[in-house]
Amino acid sequence: MRGILASRVLKPKDVGVASAVVQAGARSATAPAALRHLTLLFMAVARGPSHYPFWRSPMYPQRVAFLLLALALFTMAPELHAEATAKISTDGGVETSAEAAPTTSAETPAAAPEAPDSETGIDPARVGLAGLGVPLETAEDFERASALIDARIAEIKKADQGDAQGPVPSAADKPVTPDPRIAPLRALRLEVQRRAALVGRLQEAQDALTDLQEERAALENTGLATKPPYSITLLDQFRSEQRSGEQEAEAAERALLRAQQQIAAADETVAQANERRRRLRDQVEQAEAGADSAALTRRLEGARLNVLAAHFRQEAARSELELAQRQDDLARQRLSLVASKVERVKADLVFTQASLDEQIKALDGREKDARERIEAFDEASDAAEGALFEARRRLRHATAEQDKDLLQEQVAAREAELAAARQGIEYLNQIVTDIGSARTLWKRRHVLMQDTALAAPASWLSDTDAILAAIAEETQYVQARIDALRSIRLTLVRRLGQSGLDPEMRAAIQQRQAALDRQEGLAEELLDFEDQLHALAQQFRAELTAAARTRTFAQRLDALVVHLRGWWNQELFVFQDQGFYLRDMVTGGLVFVFVLAIVSFFKILLRRSVLPRLTSAARGDGRAPRALVLAFIRNTSQLFVMAVAFYAAMATSGLAQGRFEGWLWSVLVVVVWLQVGLWASAGAVDLIQRQRSHRERIDPSAVTGFGLMLFFARVGIWMLVLVSVLSHFDYPITGLIGALGVGGIAIAFAVQNILADVFSSMAIILDKPFRVGDFIVTGDTLGVIEQIGVKTTQIRSLSGEQVIMSNTELLNSRIHNFKRMRERRVVFKLGVVYQTPPEMLERIPAMIEAIVRGQERARFDRAHFFEYADFALTFEVVYYVQGADYTLYMDIQQAINLAIYRAFREAGVEFAYPTQEIILRRGEGMAKPAFDDGR
Repeated sequence: MRGILASRVLKPKDVGVASAVVQAGARSATAPAALRHLTLLFMAVARGPSHYPFWRSPMYPQRVAFLLLALALFTMAPELHAEATAKISTDGGVETSAEAAPTTSAETPAAAPEAPDSETGIDPARVGLAGLGVPLETAEDFERASALIDARIAEIKKADQGDAQGPVPSAADKPVTPDPRIAPLRALRLEVQRRAALVGRLQEAQDALTDLQEERAALENTGLATKPPYSITLLDQFRSEQRSGEQEAEAAERALLRAQQQIAAADETVAQANERRRRLRDQVEQAEAGADSAALTRRLEGARLNVLAAHFRQEAARSELELAQRQDDLARQRLSLVASKVERVKADLVFTQASLDEQIKALDGREKDARERIEAFDEASDAAEGALFEARRRLRHATAEQDKDLLQEQVAAREAELAAARQGIEYLNQIVTDIGSARTLWKRRHVLMQDTALAAPASWLSDTDAILAAIAEETQYVQARIDALRSIRLTLVRRLGQSGLDPEMRAAIQQRQAALDRQEGLAEELLDFEDQLHALAQQFRAELTAAARTRTFAQRLDALVVHLRGWWNQELFVFQDQGFYLRDMVTGGLVFVFVLAIVSFFKILLRRSVLPRLTSAARGDGRAPRALVLAFIRNTSQLFVMAVAFYAAMATSGLAQGRFEGWLWSVLVVVVWLQVGLWASAGAVDLIQRQRSHRERIDPSAVTGFGLMLFFARVGIWMLVLVSVLSHFDYPITGLIGALGVGGIAIAFAVQNILADVFSSMAIILDKPFRVGDFIVTGDTLGVIEQIGVKTTQIRSLSGEQVIMSNTELLNSRIHNFKRMRERRVVFKLGVVYQTPPEMLERIPAMIEAIVRGQERARFDRAHFFEYADFALTFEVVYYVQGADYTLYMDIQQAINLAIYRAFREAGVEFAYPTQEIILRRGEGMAKPAFDDGR
């Protein structure tokens, strides 16, 4: 403290430390009154006026000087009262005597460091455990450390009892809390004891490892204690030990992994304990003297003890890791030793008939006992069923709710007894079955060991695998049952633990619990025998596998043939009480693929060989064979090919039997008729299309007729296919045809307009009143024929729009077909005025005749003075245009009109046009108008 004051100006932290020291001296029982007054004076100086720190006071220099004087006087007090004051401990605290109240150390900057050179970073002497500083190696060291911790706990408890004998605290005082150092000391003692146990186990593991090495050396030098030849029982014993060793090695590996995880957890615990220690140390350094400071100091010592305990826990984790490593090494070496024993026994092993008889006799005895127990369980089952019936009857007739609860529990107990009896029968029957499997395995094992060169049947391995699979399945089922029983038992145990349970209810629950215990016992008995059978099957399988490695090539070939034969004759599944075998499936698959390959080959052959020859041999339009071949190639449905291939595969392999064969044949017939319909339809289409192409070049209007023929051909073909399919299924075709006739009449009445148009189209095609491209006039419609359909005809009018008329309406009207007109007769009229002289009227017909005859492709017929019209003298002219072209007619008519106009103009003939002359006359007796210009 003097060093701090001499080296630098006091800071708040220094004042707090000094205050704590002064208060500790003042609390001493032997401190004089002057020292106590000095303490109060020091605290007043430190606080200053108005309760703000003295370094902020305007009287800062005077207060510092006074504080230095007070500290100097205080440092002299311990020397004057050394017999009554506390001793300065190694961590800077004050240790009181046994009679005085315990004081805790405060960690100050001037205190000794917390042993940074030690492994734990904490000097055990600072927490009153100086003896823990030495390494702990032997059992005596651990006992001494444990005794030291116990002494420290007793010392702290004694000091606490001394404090408790002081003045009686008032009601306002805080309640007494446990000393924070007791729990860390107990944890430290536990870790010391744990580490002592680990050291002992490490030594035991090392001793076992040494003994194991000596046993291996003895085995290599002198062999087994038993003289050869060795029995099969000894081999099974060693193999059982080998399986246990494998499980032990796996457990050692898991323990090693767990120890590594514990080391990581211990490291984290050490880090957390150190963090808490540092935090408490800082709080103690900043605390002022008083009761809170003493409590913080105790907590700091407890934190240091926690750090020490965490380090011991860390060392224990490392010891556990070392122990796990030694145990893992021990398990591996023990497993290797047992494997060496197994190899030595196998080298000189005999399995006599007497040994086999002994095993069979033991199995027979076990089976006899199981069957006797089954009979007993049968009787118990009958009795339990009767008791259950009686319990249920009482439950049905019960009236009070309390009685119902009891009776329900009694019913549950009876049900549990019945289930125990039935499950016992089931488990024992399974044991009997397993005994039969074990007997078979022992006999086969004896045969195999008598002559290893003997080729074991190939079915033995598959049978053994089947036994192992059945064992695994049964074990899983029984284990699930045991888990369910234990869950129910746990519920019953909780109920039995309830207070105030009715005695009769308790008895019923206990009865049910006993039944569940019997079920669990029987299940565990079955599991035990299943485990024995599993070990036997595994051993036999290993021997079979080893024997298979030493077989000759001929033996291997025979075994392969046997295996393939069994595989070939294996039943895969059953459908409608018919078994499907692998041989049939493979045969059917091969036939299926073969048929597909043949069809594909023929398609390629027709496309590459036959088609080129037909093409080269055909000339002109004679390509019917080529068209038929193309229709066959392009219109052969893949569904048809697949159906034929599938039927061939099923029929050849024998898979199609019974009802399945008839069903498959019906499907094939339907598919074949559909394919025939496709071929016939394709042939008809090809034939009609070729004829259509040929006729279309001659007569474009024939397109519509061939379209109708194609439509009716397709309808006829598919109707024939439908009738053929129905006849195959023995459907009454006559009745169907009659029904179709009646239905056809009804349909005809319903669609008579449509049918009328259809037959009208046939009349147009056959009678040919017009063709596509003809210009016709019918009613108010005139235009060119574009298309003749089944129901309607499309006409392109002169104005451009398309006019669609029904065939019936078109035929019922008068049709003018201008396309077939050879000459067009033209009649037109013209008029001249009445003022035309008669001589000129006589010349006009000759003038018109000359003009008409002068036109090419026009034939004059006549020209006459036709009539006296209202305003003109009318002439009528008739001539013929030699051609049906309307444009030609208009050109000729235009030329005639122009020539007439020129001729009339030169001759002075005026064309008459409508005129009207009105003559207005006024009589003398007429009235004067009502309005005149002046009004």
